[in-house]
Amino acid sequence: MNDWGFEPDFENLKNTLLWKKNYRVPNMEFVIDREIKEAYLKKEVTMLEDEIEFRHRAGYDYIWISKGMIDPAGTVNKEFISDDPSKHFKGKDTRVWAEEHTGIIKTKEDIENYPWPDIDNMAYSEFEKAGKLLPEGMKIFGVCGKIFVATWMLFGFENFVIATIEQPKLVDELINIIGEIQVKSCRRMLEFDCVGGIWVPDDIAYRTGTMMPPEWLKEKIFVFYKKMAGMIKEAGKLFPYHSDGNLLKMLDIIIETGFNALHPIEPESMDISHVRKLVDKKLALIGNVCVHTLATGTKQDIINLVMERIEKYGKEGGYALGSSNSIPNYVPIENYLTMLETNAKYGVIS
Repeated sequence: MNDWGFEPDFENLKNTLLWKKNYRVPNMEFVIDREIKEAYLKKEVTMLEDEIEFRHRAGYDYIWISKGMIDPAGTVNKEFISDDPSKHFKGKDTRVWAEEHTGIIKTKEDIENYPWPDIDNMAYSEFEKAGKLLPEGMKIFGVCGKIFVATWMLFGFENFVIATIEQPKLVDELINIIGEIQVKSCRRMLEFDCVGGIWVPDDIAYRTGTMMPPEWLKEKIFVFYKKMAGMIKEAGKLFPYHSDGNLLKMLDIIIETGFNALHPIEPESMDISHVRKLVDKKLALIGNVCVHTLATGTKQDIINLVMERIEKYGKEGGYALGSSNSIPNYVPIENYLTMLETNAKYGVIS
């Protein structure tokens, strides 16, 4: 049993995202900064065992493990760690961002010389280990994706945009290499019984719309996710998609590709009620609890926001509670706990 009085149940989460009968609103969160986990557990989080303990105790039905080509620019899990604990949760820590101007790839020779991961010979021992350690009722989301993000990061965003006009074949070659790596990684992860789904992160949008035209994204990027969708559907597992920003013009493509759910529905970019009307029961929705409110709001602000999401969307079905992006280290731990506590108390579906 977790800290909130219920047992983990990935089957309930699966039913939620597939619009089947469920009995509680599940918690779903992608990135949670290490400082938050350590504040919750009151100890350092350094090993797989710590991650499992945190996710279990905090009320999640899963952990996630990434494979493939998830971090070409070195921006994931490289958060600054302050020696002064008084700085934590106040937004004072240094954060790392991808290079926008120029990247590693400029020519065909650069592509040929890049140290591509060998998926066929890559070790997946952490999946085997986690499968033995997970409490009953928990599963793993395998994480692979970032085909668009990895491509522009390797070019640098400005060079990438120019290359789509001046060197489109070079762009296509890079996308195809990355896409096939991710498809292979997806296939390998699906071999494990402890994997309950594949969660694809690939940020394709700003607050006002997509970074590239939707048809370009469908033709160049989502064709690989459609390959994954076929394998995942055959395996009977979940396939949620993550992208920040305004995805209104991508919703039909996301559905047609075969995704089950969409995360995180940023309120600054899209109105969740409008998205719900557009997708109906073709997609479940995850998140939408405003990170700014989590970071700066009062306890009552957070209770009110979480209660509204539970009542308007959670109890209707097809909705999992979580933040509108992630849980960064500048969110006060008390506010994060309030979100979890409120869902534990009111997220039971009668």
